[in-house]
Amino acid sequence: MDKVLIVDGDEAFLEQTKAGLEKVRQFQVLTAADGRQALSLLSKQPVSVLATDIETPSLDALELLSYMSINHPRTPCIVMTDQGKPWFKKRVNQQSFLYHLEKPFQVGSLVSAIFVGLNLRDEGAGAQGMNMATLLPLLEMQQKTCRMKVKAAGKRMGFLYFENGEIIDAHCGDMSVQEAAAQIASWNRISFSFSDLPRRRTRRRVKTKLMDFAEATWSTTSKPDDPKPASEAWGGEEKGRSFEEDFEVIELVEEIEPDQQEPEPGAGDAAEAAENCRDVVKQIASILEQSEETRDFQMIAVVDDRLTFQALQYEGAKKPDTRTLTQKLAPFFNTSAPAAKITGLGPVSGLTLHGENGVLVLQELAVEPGQSPLWSLVLCGPRCNWYFVKTCLESLI
Repeated sequence: MDKVLIVDGDEAFLEQTKAGLEKVRQFQVLTAADGRQALSLLSKQPVSVLATDIETPSLDALELLSYMSINHPRTPCIVMTDQGKPWFKKRVNQQSFLYHLEKPFQVGSLVSAIFVGLNLRDEGAGAQGMNMATLLPLLEMQQKTCRMKVKAAGKRMGFLYFENGEIIDAHCGDMSVQEAAAQIASWNRISFSFSDLPRRRTRRRVKTKLMDFAEATWSTTSKPDDPKPASEAWGGEEKGRSFEEDFEVIELVEEIEPDQQEPEPGAGDAAEAAENCRDVVKQIASILEQSEETRDFQMIAVVDDRLTFQALQYEGAKKPDTRTLTQKLAPFFNTSAPAAKITGLGPVSGLTLHGENGVLVLQELAVEPGQSPLWSLVLCGPRCNWYFVKTCLESLI
């Protein structure tokens, strides 16, 4: 059974949260009252998801995240804070494997984040790891004074220097200070560690604010479509409430522009991968155009296995915008595997959304051994036989 570790110095909160999570009965709940206890547990038994308060006795969340980035880089992490959370001006990597959860919250919100993190792991999405954009706001919140050593997959090592939560200096090869800071701040799939700030690095040389590098601002108020804070945990004093009523989808998927996405190790040239996707789109279109039953389709897109918007759309598509569509579909996709597991359906290979104006068919495509999974999205009009479309896609190689 999957293990989830909750780290918090508030004993009452820890007990209440554990009681709520255990009602789900889908994973084993471990708890730690401080950072050192958490490290001791993690050294003995790896966990599937780590959820930690930003402030923990003996060792703060950043030290725990550093340990995870080095020793368990593919484990989703959730940071809980009562000081607000960052809103990213640009939807960069919010969240690939690091999610900010603002207190107070219903335990159902934490359950949702845990499930999505487990699903990302099950889908093999952990290769993306942590990224600097979602980590930097935590250094400002913690008012860190330190040197931060950062390594990223496929890139050289770099150093960032902080004083009271402000970035003051940076070093990366022969780059200028400002270039080094901007370059390191953009890295994905990172591992990092902290050490004392050297005396020779106390002069402020970086002009850009830390949160500007993260392209984020702090907000302590909920957006209109965000859950309202709740004073009582799910399953507490309110009786008769089901898990489904509290299940609130939290996107932990990486949301980045296609031209910003770094290729996975061993994935080959990005241009070649894009060309392969175009070929698949054309192949689907040619099949659907041959039959009267399937000609009334309005869109074809091919995306990667987490709907992370590496989409290539059929040139005849009328609507809608593929990027916006996949953003909205991501929560359904990310929660479908746990739902299928609970109901005994097995691995999810297809989804359909039915409306009065047509059917949207999502279908996993067969790919060559060693290739990353692909999913097709076909929007079927009212006169299109969606089941026949699904059958065609299932047999497509």
